[in-house]
Order: sequence, then structure tokens, then C-alpha cells
Amino acid sequence: MATWKEGSDCCLWEGVTCDHFTSHVVGLHLEWLRETTTLHPDSSLFHLRHLRSLDLSRNGFQGSTIPSNFTQLTNLAHLNLSRSRFSGHIPLGFSHLNKLVSLDLSFNGPNGDNHDFSNLLLNATGLSKLVLHYMDMSNIKPSSFSNLSRSLTYIDLSECGLAGNFPESVFRLPNLQVFLLGYNPLLSVQFPSSNWTAGRLKVLSLSSVNVFRQLTIPASIGNLKSLDTLLLENCSLLGSIPASIGNLTSLTYLDLRDNSLSGKFPDILSNLVRLQHLYVSSNNFTGPIPSLIFNLPQLQYLHLHHNFLTSMAILLPSHTEKLEFLDISYNMIEGPLSIPWSPSLSYLSVANNKFAGRIPYRMICNLTILSVINLSNNNLSGEIPACLTNLIQLSTLQLRMNNLHGSFPSVFGNMSSLENLDLNGNTLGGSLSQSLTACKKLEVLDVGNNEISGVFPHWLSSLPVLKVLILHSNSFHGPITTESMNPVDGFSMLRILDISHNYFDGLLPATLFHKFPSMMMLEEFEKTGVEYLETSSIYNEYYTVVLTVKGQEMMITRILTIFTTMDLSNNDFRGSIPEAIGELESLKHLNLSHNSLSGPIPSSLVNLTELEALDLSFNQLTGVIPPQLASLTSLEKLNLSQNLLRGPIPQGNQIQTFDNASYIGNQELCGPPLSKKCNGDDGDGNDHHDDSEPEFDGALFDWAFAGAGYGCGLVIGISAAYIMFTIRKPRWLVDMIDKWIRWQQQNRRWRPAITF
Repeated sequence: MATWKEGSDCCLWEGVTCDHFTSHVVGLHLEWLRETTTLHPDSSLFHLRHLRSLDLSRNGFQGSTIPSNFTQLTNLAHLNLSRSRFSGHIPLGFSHLNKLVSLDLSFNGPNGDNHDFSNLLLNATGLSKLVLHYMDMSNIKPSSFSNLSRSLTYIDLSECGLAGNFPESVFRLPNLQVFLLGYNPLLSVQFPSSNWTAGRLKVLSLSSVNVFRQLTIPASIGNLKSLDTLLLENCSLLGSIPASIGNLTSLTYLDLRDNSLSGKFPDILSNLVRLQHLYVSSNNFTGPIPSLIFNLPQLQYLHLHHNFLTSMAILLPSHTEKLEFLDISYNMIEGPLSIPWSPSLSYLSVANNKFAGRIPYRMICNLTILSVINLSNNNLSGEIPACLTNLIQLSTLQLRMNNLHGSFPSVFGNMSSLENLDLNGNTLGGSLSQSLTACKKLEVLDVGNNEISGVFPHWLSSLPVLKVLILHSNSFHGPITTESMNPVDGFSMLRILDISHNYFDGLLPATLFHKFPSMMMLEEFEKTGVEYLETSSIYNEYYTVVLTVKGQEMMITRILTIFTTMDLSNNDFRGSIPEAIGELESLKHLNLSHNSLSGPIPSSLVNLTELEALDLSFNQLTGVIPPQLASLTSLEKLNLSQNLLRGPIPQGNQIQTFDNASYIGNQELCGPPLSKKCNGDDGDGNDHHDDSEPEFDGALFDWAFAGAGYGCGLVIGISAAYIMFTIRKPRWLVDMIDKWIRWQQQNRRWRPAITF
């Protein structure tokens, strides 16, 4: 950090430059001086009349306007006020700084009067560098830039809110080398059709700008033969790439992604022998990928995903020694999987195509520095190659939705860098390999929709950073016990658990829910803000999973760190729901449906204040719905249907928004939204008894007389049942038995009902 004190000998202070002969201060570099400070108009800084270079960037002049006293520094040639949090207007007097060579006001809040700004640009005839990136220029007419200095070499007007038609004359500035105009979506730009004089232009960025009124890339772009970087991302471009783009033989970076360009993938791009980065993803290109594209001496990044490409031919030997990143996913490429060999390749994605046949293990396993492999959603068959153990730097392996078979591979013991393993949607059998315990960096394990068997893999609790575990739709079986789990920090980071559609049975032990502290850390999640789970690799890939959320199966392409869900549905768990489940305070979704759970709904669910979806349907839950559920104001989906619940449905808050489907199949529930009124219902949702005799509802035996069968003997119980059946449940008898049952419950003499 530079330092300077007013009135001191300038030559003794860091960041201060003095003229050798006069000792006048000619340069001040005061970057990061203070986090919060004020620049007073009477500061002695403005008395340094010989000052030629002033850098006040990255200071905290929060809320301050730019002092007009800068106009006293008439010798200023270089002024940098970037990222200093100024606000207000650009001072009128800036137009008197006619010796400016470079001006940087980027990342500030000031905006200017259109007339004054025009004068500033008009008087700065020697201006070479102008940086107004991320300022508010919405009040400035683009025509203000019509008479820019012919000496300008660098212009940055990106992300500054310009709107309207940008003057074509800027593209004819004779010395312009860098022109950044991107991310002004309300701005329209049109290239000159001829008479280019910007022969020195090296960098042109027009991303997210309404480029060209005709919405096509003009052939005249081929005149920019010195161009090194061309960015035309997200410009709504149509048509094909003109052949003249092949003249840009100095290009190293070409970005045409997120447009509507169409036609055959252009062979002419193989002329760009210096090309290092090629982005043409998310367009409408068809046909084969030209084989010559893989023969460029310099190509490092190739993005062809989300097009309609149909085939690729690799000419061997191919000279792609520098290719690091290859993404041809989301196309329509058929045939056997063939990829160019490059010793530098670390990212490979061919997902969502029509590749068939076996995984070419000799080709892939020799790419020893691969970090990401994504072969998902193809028609690949055979077994997972054992030689993947050679890829010791692999962090992501995604083989989802193929036809891979055989036993679950035991090749992961040496893959200590693995963070994301997705084998969902194949026909893998056998049991999970305990070699996974060597993958101490594993965060996501998804083996759903396979034929894997065995008991619950309790040994996975030794993985210290496991955040997502998906085992659904397999053949796992048996009870889940906690005795064999890591006693110290087992599953301490787990946020998503899906073991649905298996054959697990037995009780849900209360100690199980103590194994998920990350589902309890509500306050910690509130501190972190909006973040996503992603790999630690240089590519920062977001994790993708398919989950049933609020009753709908959906693909989640970015998982929020605050997203927590537990799905234990479609198994054969028995017994009651432990009260301990209420400790998972950060839980967003809970699904225990389609089991054999009994007993009451635990009142501790009221602690799950973040809960958005609760599904307890298709069980044997009894008792009343806890009125505390009405306080769960975040609840968007509730399903308590097909149980043995009774009594009035609680009223108030969010719970009133759910319709009949949330409660059907509970014969003894009553009150809104059901059409069945509670006995003596006076509109307040409370259960008032009266002497009326309700209609027989088709239930031959219910909990009341079944309980009587235990307490008074089988004969009396059956007799009571017969009376209740034949004379349509007289209210006095129902009330009497109901009171007797409650007395039995209070004295802990209640036992399960007999099935007749």
C-alpha cells in the first residue's frame, strides 16, 4: 500500500515520484490508501500543480462526489480513480484537463450530463486510453463518442448501460487496438460494410450487444487482419459464419456462443492456425465436426456443445498436443466414441449424444492428467474399464444413463482425487465396493437406478466431506443401524440423502438423525448466503443430481449449499417416526411416504421451520394432525394422505392453502378443505360432539372396537363390534369406548389392534 503525507519531503515516501531536477511531485500512486476515507476539496493534493500522474484507485471514498478541484491539476496526463466508490456527476471542469492521455473512472457510481461529457471527449485531443467500465452511462447519448480523439488506442465502455445506436465512426479510428463495448444489451452497433481503417485493432468485444442491425456477421469483418480476440457472444446473430473470417489468421480467441448461427460447421475455421480458444456452443450448427479442427498446433479450449452436430472423424495421427478442454456434449453425434488424443487433455465431456459401443479404455486411460470425464446420456455398453485407476488426478467421473453392466467396479481405491462419482441409470449389480473409503475427497456419490444389492453401506460414514448420497431404486435391504457408523463425525457433511425405492426395513433409530449435523446447522447456512456446491478443480463444475422435489422428479444443475433433503420413501420402515427428526432444523424436503410407519405424527416437526415439502403419505400413522404444523409458513407441499389420522384438520397460516389431495384416505379426518364436517362443526374447526348418529362409512372394524377387543376380551370386543355395525355406531357407545381407550393409553396399557 502506498503512503504519503501532506507537506513532507516527497522523495522519502513510497508511491511518490519526483522530478529529478525540480523536486516537484509529478506522480502519486495511492492505491488501497484507506478502506474508508474522504477526499476534501481543500486538500493540499490539489496544490500539486506539476502532477502528471495520479492513481487513487481502490480507495473507499464511499458516497463522495468527485471534487471539481481536479481541474486545478492542469498538467495531469494519467488519472486513475477506478474502484474508489465515487458517486454523483462527472465534474464539469474535467473538460479542462486537455492534457489527459489516460482516464480510468471504472467501477464507480458517477454519471454525467451529456453536454459536459461531450466536451470532455472533445477537448481531450491527446487521449489514448479511456476506461469507463461499469459506470452509469445511461444518460449519455452514444453520439457523444462520434468525435473521439484519433490518438485513442484503448476504449472500454463495457457494462455501463449505454443505449441507442453507437456511431460507426469509432471503428475507423486509425490507432485503435482494444475496443471493449460488451454487455450493453440496449445498445445497437453496426460494422462498416467497407472502408475499414482500424487496421491495428487487436481486441474487439461486443458480447451481449445488439450487434449489426441485419443480425448477421458481415463479410467485412475479414478486414480486421490484426485481430487477436473477437467476442460476439449472445448477440442474437443469425445465418452462417462468413468465409472471410478465415482471413483472421492472427486470431487466438474466438467466441460466438449463445447465438442462432446455423449451417454446416465451417471448415474455414481450420485456417486459424493460431487459434487457442474456440467457443461456438449453443448455436444451430449441423453436420460433421471437421477433422482438420483437431489438427490446429495451438488449440487449447474447444467448446462445441449444444448444437446439432451429427458425427466426428478423427484423423490419426492428430496434432493436438495442447488441447486441454473438449466439450462436444448435447449434440446428435452417433457411432463409436472416438476422441483426439492429447497429453494435455484434462476436461472431456461428450454427454447427451448418441455414442454407442464400449468405452474406449485404451484411448481414455492413457489421458493420465484427465480431471473431468462426462460420458453421460449415451448408449455406451460393456463394463466400466478397470484401467480408470490410472487417472489419479480425476475429480469428476459421470457415466449416468448408459447401458453399462457388470458388478460395481472396485477400481476406485487409487482415485484419491475423486470428488464426484455419478453412475446413475445403468444396470450395475453386485454390492458397493468398499474401496470407495479411499476417496477421502468424495462429495457426491450417485449410484441410483441400478441393480446394486447389499445392506446399507454404513462404512461410507468414514468419508469426511460426503455431501450427497443417492442410492435410490436399487436392491439394498435390511435395517439401518448406527452402531457400525463412524462414531465421531460419520456423515457430518451430508446434506442430501436419497435411499428411496429399496427394500430397507426395520425401525428408524433416533440415533440415525443425530448423524447428520449439516442438516441441523441452520444458523451456519444463514451466514454463508447463496452459494453452490461445486468441485475444487480449476473448472469449478457445479454438481448435478436428479431428485424428487415436491412430488416432481427434476434435474438440479446447481445445488445450493442451503439445500437439504431426506428421502426414505418406498421402503418398508416400521414403527414410529422418532421425535429426533425435529432436530434437522435446516431440512427443506422430507419424504417418508410409502412405508409402514405407525404411531402419531411427531410434534417436533414444528422445529423444521425451513421445511418446504413434507410427504408422510401411504403409511399407518394415527392420531390427530399436530396443530403446530400450521406454524410452518415455508411449507409449499404437504401430503398426509392414505393414513389412519383422525380429528379436525388444523386451521391457519400456510396449512390452509392445501387441497383435498393432501388428506384423502384418512377416513376419520374432518374439516376444511375436506367436505366431511367435524361432529358439531360450528365453523371454528373444533370437534364438538352431538347426539346425531353419523352415517355408516364402510369401515367394518375401527381402532375403537379393536381396542375394546383387547381390553374386555375377544368375545366382548366382537360383540361390541357387532352392535356398532348393526345399529350404525350409536354415539353413546362410541363415546364410551373412546373414553375407555384414552384411559388405557394414559395408563400405558394400550396394545396394537388385532386384525380380524
